[in-house]
Amino acid sequence: MRSEGTADEPETGFDGSPGGGRQPTGPQHAEPRHAGAHGPGDESDESVVEPVGDPTGPEFLGDAPEPAGDTHGTEPELHPHMVIADRYELQRQLGRGGMGVVWEALDRRLGRRVAVKGLLYRGAVEPETQAQWVERARREAQAIARIGHQNVVAVHDVIEAGNQVWIVMELLNARSLADLLREQRRLPVAQAARIALQVLRGLRAVHEAGVLHRDVKPHNVLFRPNGRALLMDFGIATFEGAVQLTKSQEIIGTPKYLAPELVHRGGEALPKPGTPASDLWSLGVTLFEMVEGHAPFRGLSSYEIFIAVYEQPLPAMAHAGPLAPVIGALLRKDPLERPTARETEAMLMAVTSDPPALDPPTHRRNEGLRLPAGDGNAGAGDDGGNGKGPASGGGGSRRRAVLAAAAVGCAVLLAGGTWLTWQKMAAPAPTYKKAHAELKIGVKEDQPGLSQRQTDGSYAGYDIDLATRIAKRMGYGAKDIRFVPVNSENRASMLSAGRVDLVIASYSITPERKQQGVVFAGPYYTALRSFLVRKDAEHAYTDAAELINDNAQICTVRGSTYEKWLTDTGYNLTKRQSSYQLCVDYLLDDKSGISAVSTDDIILAGYVGQDPDKLQQISNAGGAEGYGVAMVPGEPELKKEVCDALRAIVNGQEWEDLYAEHLASLMANESAPNRPKLTECEDS
Repeated sequence: MRSEGTADEPETGFDGSPGGGRQPTGPQHAEPRHAGAHGPGDESDESVVEPVGDPTGPEFLGDAPEPAGDTHGTEPELHPHMVIADRYELQRQLGRGGMGVVWEALDRRLGRRVAVKGLLYRGAVEPETQAQWVERARREAQAIARIGHQNVVAVHDVIEAGNQVWIVMELLNARSLADLLREQRRLPVAQAARIALQVLRGLRAVHEAGVLHRDVKPHNVLFRPNGRALLMDFGIATFEGAVQLTKSQEIIGTPKYLAPELVHRGGEALPKPGTPASDLWSLGVTLFEMVEGHAPFRGLSSYEIFIAVYEQPLPAMAHAGPLAPVIGALLRKDPLERPTARETEAMLMAVTSDPPALDPPTHRRNEGLRLPAGDGNAGAGDDGGNGKGPASGGGGSRRRAVLAAAAVGCAVLLAGGTWLTWQKMAAPAPTYKKAHAELKIGVKEDQPGLSQRQTDGSYAGYDIDLATRIAKRMGYGAKDIRFVPVNSENRASMLSAGRVDLVIASYSITPERKQQGVVFAGPYYTALRSFLVRKDAEHAYTDAAELINDNAQICTVRGSTYEKWLTDTGYNLTKRQSSYQLCVDYLLDDKSGISAVSTDDIILAGYVGQDPDKLQQISNAGGAEGYGVAMVPGEPELKKEVCDALRAIVNGQEWEDLYAEHLASLMANESAPNRPKLTECEDS
């Protein structure tokens, strides 16, 4: 008889016998796992490709198809110290799966270690297959990039060159939940509930980004050094309503964790498209395993597991305690009867006595699936994550709207991950984009590091990158975003005249501006008041107080908050210009008489970076300015979409990445400040 313990459970063979099928495909490391890499002992629960046909026949495969022939002779030589895209220096290989290889690398620009994942065997397959692999890797990157959450692995960069796609992810020196279960077999109820709660919150962010994970299991849950649980491992990205099948009618997934609606049984209908309820089933299996020490549905082959999942009742639980009702609800065979993510979160919080999440999901009002307009099927309402709709029919019972969408594309295995995306099924097309095909964003032209127009007419900087990320989360592609130059003096009038939809231009949030009809989302960054002075001894100033005299002439920008502040504080404001660059030009002109430029420290840091031998900051002026995304009143849906995007960015890895990419070097490589509280978004 097989042991019931997770650690002792034999590997399920994919040819119908214990221990058969897949063999380890990469080097074994007795060390923590990294994002995108397979660790020791993972093979028994690795995602597999299962034929829909006769499970005992010769076509019953256990892995993604590998290319025939001598793959090693055709694969380009990868080696330590090789540099990808003139930036990422490969250090050592962490692991490889059916189609992917993961390296630890050094980001030479930012000085941090990252995980870099690329394709294997590209030259050993037909061009059509090679193109499919590249497209799958591209979709994987797009899937992860749509999610910004502290319980989901972060993607930093995507590089595509020739027939290779590299995905740059955060490097996680962390143990997996599977490692923990191998050591302890069972976890205390409170600990298991807290882990499940964090995984669930990550899943909510995943679903709201239009992604199905499709492979929630202990191997794909890691822990950061602070103990926070993190979802990882991406591999499949395809389109809405796609079933768990490849073109050759093979089921993809890890058998023990696949929901029954995804399982095919002989001559019956093919598996149904997955929904968030399918991921919640997998979470239920994982939670069962945490408290009971083994999976609820088992067998000696994948086919036996499929039959158990589809037909057998949930085994009695001996150790689940107050988690038993939660697990029982998540493991209902009918996905329509499973609780929503919001309901599940409430049940887990009752067990842990934890407060609600401090990192609300991207779309707080809509967690459920909704079909695109024109499908002819009712979309789910505010259902909390698994597509359960409002009450309908007699008796007031809650039922989910039917989720029907044609399968599109193919689902394939890449390095063990099993993620599935669908286009805008988490919510209908954003309201604002329906009426505004192009998003016009007002930005500054002359603020180095924040927002600066390049010689080719494009824009670059922190505000530009942030604006692009917000727009993409609102459903806009790069070609649908237009940057419009604004200055401090005309920002409000550009909004009110309809010349721009949003302004993201170091726009400080003040009561006066809100009273004048400007609506803000944010703040997304808080700057300190500062002065810019010359370095040479003749003009040297070292303290802000030294500038409060009649001889020290100050320049600032018209329409800025500094006009009033300088005058009220006693500074000698003698120049008001349309841009800070003009003020800097006056400061460097010996004949102008200008002693200092006054504005925010982050703006002035950009000018110091351009001319460090001549300019320096005096940073003890006192006071702070919170930057917001500005828009006109009367657009609550627009504000909600912007606030939802900001929440995802600020609460995820993106916020620190934006700072590291654009601002850290200007601020003497200081670490990122604390994440701002989005006080202007509390009503959205």
